[in-house]
Amino acid sequence: MRSKIIIGTMIFSWIAFLNAFAQERRLEGEVSVTGVAPKIEGGKAKFNEYRDIRDGAYVEIETRYHADQYYLDFRAQDIGYKTQRYGIEGGKWGSFKYHFDYDEIPHNFTYGAKSFYTGVGGAKLTFPTQPPSKDINTWTTFDYSIERKNYGGGFKLDMLKPFYFDASVNREERKGLYPVGAAGTSSGGIAIELPAPINYMTDNLKLEAGYIQNPFFFSLGYFYSTFRNDNSQLDFRNPANGSTAATTDIFTLPPNNTYYRLDLKGGVKLPFRSKFNLDLASSSTQSDVNLLSSYVALGGRNFINLSSPVFNGKVDTQSYNFMLTSNPFRPLDAKLFYKYYERRNKSNSITTTDGPNTFSNPLFDYRNQKYGAELGFKLPASFNLTAAYTHARIERRDRDNIPTNTDDTYGADLRWSGLDFMVAKVGYERLQRKGDFGQPADPNLLEHYVRRYDVASRDRNTYKAIVDFFPIENLNFSLGYKYKDTNYNETILGLQSDKRSEFTMDGDYLIAKRVRLFAYFDFAYVKLDQFQRTVTSANNPPSPLPADPGNPPTITPAPQSLQAFNWKVTQTETNYGYGLGADLYILPQKLTLKLQHNWTKSDGYADYTYFRAFNPAIIPTDAGRTQDNIDISNWGKYETRFYMARLTYNLTKTLSFAGGYVYEKFIADDAQYNGYNYTIGGNFLTGAYTNPSYEANIAFLSAAYRF
Repeated sequence: MRSKIIIGTMIFSWIAFLNAFAQERRLEGEVSVTGVAPKIEGGKAKFNEYRDIRDGAYVEIETRYHADQYYLDFRAQDIGYKTQRYGIEGGKWGSFKYHFDYDEIPHNFTYGAKSFYTGVGGAKLTFPTQPPSKDINTWTTFDYSIERKNYGGGFKLDMLKPFYFDASVNREERKGLYPVGAAGTSSGGIAIELPAPINYMTDNLKLEAGYIQNPFFFSLGYFYSTFRNDNSQLDFRNPANGSTAATTDIFTLPPNNTYYRLDLKGGVKLPFRSKFNLDLASSSTQSDVNLLSSYVALGGRNFINLSSPVFNGKVDTQSYNFMLTSNPFRPLDAKLFYKYYERRNKSNSITTTDGPNTFSNPLFDYRNQKYGAELGFKLPASFNLTAAYTHARIERRDRDNIPTNTDDTYGADLRWSGLDFMVAKVGYERLQRKGDFGQPADPNLLEHYVRRYDVASRDRNTYKAIVDFFPIENLNFSLGYKYKDTNYNETILGLQSDKRSEFTMDGDYLIAKRVRLFAYFDFAYVKLDQFQRTVTSANNPPSPLPADPGNPPTITPAPQSLQAFNWKVTQTETNYGYGLGADLYILPQKLTLKLQHNWTKSDGYADYTYFRAFNPAIIPTDAGRTQDNIDISNWGKYETRFYMARLTYNLTKTLSFAGGYVYEKFIADDAQYNGYNYTIGGNFLTGAYTNPSYEANIAFLSAAYRF
């Protein structure tokens, strides 16, 4: 109802504006209506993941109204559909302007999901019998889908030059169902997929005042945001336990919070074609949450002691950015910069006592400082050289297992334009990251062996080359290649290397002003290598390290309390894509035929190697496993196909018609979802993200009137 009121207000404002001025007026625009008739087989949710294509007529309106010093623009798209958009922008040239906007967009995950729970869509899930029925024909059917609505407006005042003022507000609403996973018992127990209700509302206020007068610019900005979730927790009956109320479990959902940011920006022009800019900002986010004093485990509810029943969350950040750019003489461009960012966690630390175990939540603070320079040189023989250096230092506090990092990045790009029909560019960048993990004194700790790859020491080399050709007036094409090689030299366990290659090619050609051809081809290849130890029971015999497991780093065998089996995996991912198209101007400015075809494919493979003898006597689940059948041959595998033919006929300068046909096909072949089952042992799933493959045939016919 609220959205209809806003849309009506926007249209009424537009109509009222048309009669507000007696000056000479000019109204122009376009109205189009498109009839769509789709036939979809398979995963309709995937087909309409971020859109709303169904049988019906789609109306689009765009108008531009000018009355001497005043103007007003109005637009409306997909009226009445879940992707509808409306907007009004108007004002007086050089004095003020305003805008109102409203838009919707869906995010569809799965249609026809199923759950043994009743109460789906609310914040309390239950089931009538214990254990729950495994007959999915008796389960509740629903859709995993979220609808987002966003509306707001703003006003900017320019008439007090050199001062200006800008204000805007907007609200975003999200409603629907989203799949979340919960553990029915402790680690290694059953898994439950829950339909969590989404009922979010975010309100934003933005204010900015500034001064623009050569050579100065300054602005002061304020941003305030509130987030509200009507459901702070999801109560669900746990099928791993009995039927008493004491075993009702709780899944926590995002809490209400507030955020503000205050920033000061400025700039001044200096001699020697130089300019200095600054950006200073301070922000804070807060959220208070009532903590749970118990949890559900096998046998009933376990109670815990907390040092405080309420978690007062607060995080403050500060950032300072400074930049100096200069062009003191024509062959030289220079840029110097310094950036500072600090995050301070001022939340309260909660001490939890669970029987003999006591632990506290760590508060994560860090500081990031970065400075660097970039120099550009115009050289003889049509060469241009750009060289850059950046140094960064990230300091983390109260995180013993995550080190301080220092990054040094060097780069250079060389561009040559010595020929009239070609421009060539090559580039190189090297990143050197250092991170000192140290060694925990107790070798029984897993941290003695683990190295988080995102903060581990690494060397990364990046090479790139691009060549643009335009040999004749109406022909141009380009070739590009990029190679990135990352090595984690000091990583003991985890990611060892990351290698990526990318190749691109595209071009277009206009023949005799009657036929335009265009095409592109993309190729990407990723190879990741990692080495791990699987921690198992201390009752299992030790697993000796292999003499040469693909040359992983040498590590000391884990103590008896951390018996582990060593394994490595080489994961590869190959992505292809190409597109072909043509615009045929059969009757210039009258009749045009557009043809287009796109194809993409992603193919992943995980090659596992397990460094011990498969022995069912030790681990029964090893029965039938070999080094070959533990590999995953369809890791994130999918393919898309797209064909389109569109014929447009301009009957007059104001009236045109178009019709055509679209074919889409999406084929998913992912090991995570192939052979999907709603119940696996004691696990209960809902069908989220399953069966996404689809085939769609779409016919459309449209008419447009321009005035």
